[in-house]
Amino acid sequence: MGNVTREAMVVALCDWQGRVVWSSTEKPHREVGDYLWNYATQQFRASVEEVFHEVIALRESREIEAIDEIGEVVRGWLWPLDSPEVAVCFLGVKISPEFLMLSSRERDCVTLLGNGASVGEIAAEFEISASTVHTHLRRAREKLRLSSMEALISFAARNSPTPSGPRRSAPAAAEPQEV
Repeated sequence: MGNVTREAMVVALCDWQGRVVWSSTEKPHREVGDYLWNYATQQFRASVEEVFHEVIALRESREIEAIDEIGEVVRGWLWPLDSPEVAVCFLGVKISPEFLMLSSRERDCVTLLGNGASVGEIAAEFEISASTVHTHLRRAREKLRLSSMEALISFAARNSPTPSGPRRSAPAAAEPQEV
């Protein structure tokens, strides 16, 4: 996860109704028994609640970005669990302000780059051409005012949250391209 600190990450276990039954953080504004979506600002509460209920109903993992109650942007992953007392695991990671300067697709490409994916693997993941991946990475580098692709790779490794799920492998016939 790059150099994500413990303070920039939270794990919460929720019951099937969305109430937090355990949390890795002990902040005064977060208590066991609160609904998970109460940690989001008013504008994001409905979407966090909706994603939570999708995880419960469909038994599939989901990812969401929201602003928490103290104004930080958090990327969260929710996984269904098989326990009657604990139905969902939530992992939330604070996103760095620099990372937020990028478009959604640029962030996706940089995240995969930071987690070791090649340009070919990124292209396969998003079903786009390698040229398009290079364009996203170039724009990200320019927005971040980084002097080289090596500097972008370093930034990505330090600041990218873990990707939302397993990457698909690039097709066997495709040769990974240099970044």
